[in-house]
This record gives sequence, C-alpha cells and structure tokens, in this order.
Amino acid sequence: MPGWQHFIHSHLGVKVPVKGCVDATDRMPPMRKHQVSITWLTKYFRDHYESHPLTEESPEDEKERYARVYLIGMIGGVFFSKKSSNLLSCGWLRIIFSSWEEMGEYSWASACLAMIYHNLCNASLKAVREVSGATFIVQFWAWEHMPWLAPAQRPDRDWPIDHPLRGEAYGARWLGHTTCDNLVQHKLDEYRRRFERLWEGE
Repeated sequence: MPGWQHFIHSHLGVKVPVKGCVDATDRMPPMRKHQVSITWLTKYFRDHYESHPLTEESPEDEKERYARVYLIGMIGGVFFSKKSSNLLSCGWLRIIFSSWEEMGEYSWASACLAMIYHNLCNASLKAVREVSGATFIVQFWAWEHMPWLAPAQRPDRDWPIDHPLRGEAYGARWLGHTTCDNLVQHKLDEYRRRFERLWEGE
C-alpha cells in the first residue's frame, strides 16, 4: 500500500482507491499522486453514516474519524479550496490527523486571510479568470463596505441575549427575509459609475 494511502487508512480506517485499483477508474481515481478526493472521502463517510449512524454509545475513535473528515471538507473545500478542484494535498493530513491540542495552536484565521490575499493577487492578472479560496469572506466585506451591492440587512442586528442568532457568524446579519430590490441588476456600467463615485469620495 503506497505511503499516503497507508497513512489515510491508519487514521480513518478506509482504503482510498488509487489508479489501477478495481474500485477506481483510470481517468479520475479518488487518490492520485499526493492528493486525495474530498468528494469521494466525504461521500464514503456520509454513506457509511446512513447505515451506521453515530450515537452517544459510538466508540470515541469512530467519532474522531468523522470529525477529521469534516475538517478535511472544511479545509480543502471551503477555507483553502483550489480552483475547479475537489482535491486536497496530502500535506494537510499531517495537520488534520495531529492532536486536537496541536491543531488549536495554529493561527487558522491568519492563514486563511493570507490565502485570500494570495488568491486575489493571482486573480488580478489578466490571464486569470477565476479565484479560489474563502471568497465568501470577501463577499461579506464588500456587503459591509459597499451596501449598494448587498441584500438588505436584517433590521434586528442587535439581537436580545436569548435570540438564537446572537453571537453567531458575521454573515448571519444578512440571513432571514432579505430582499434584492436594492441591488443594481447586474448592470456593469452602473457598477462602474458607483465605484468611481466611491473612489472620488462622494
């Protein structure tokens, strides 16, 4: 069994098919070189969960395996995602499979922000047409600083102490019954005029 395939098997208890295996197609095997398919891995555990759901009595190591797979999906598919790809570099697995205490010592927010800046720099190049990474964070920033781009905010931003959304994610302020009536209807010329007025200080 190849190195990374064995590494994943020893931590998650699943053998990820590689090129040439019976369970893998030669065109798109779930594991190739030093990358693993997030889609394949999360689907495997989702299907397994449907037939063997977790309970309070489930072994702790099984609960941890599901938690690790959830982190794989969040890291590789949301916060540090790549363009048009569901593959996660196996180098991440050494971090994801480390102790919970060690993972808690990393500055995840700084790493995510650095990744966003890096991707935005790449996206500014003339030949680049796509951007990757946690672009929803850029979207929230734009909605906050350029409200004419955003849906209407909830009127109840200062929720009472017992409100279910109090203390929740930053983007929750745009949840609920929002309206797009205040949006410019995807008219490029109008967007440009508004940006020009913004930079001129109007």
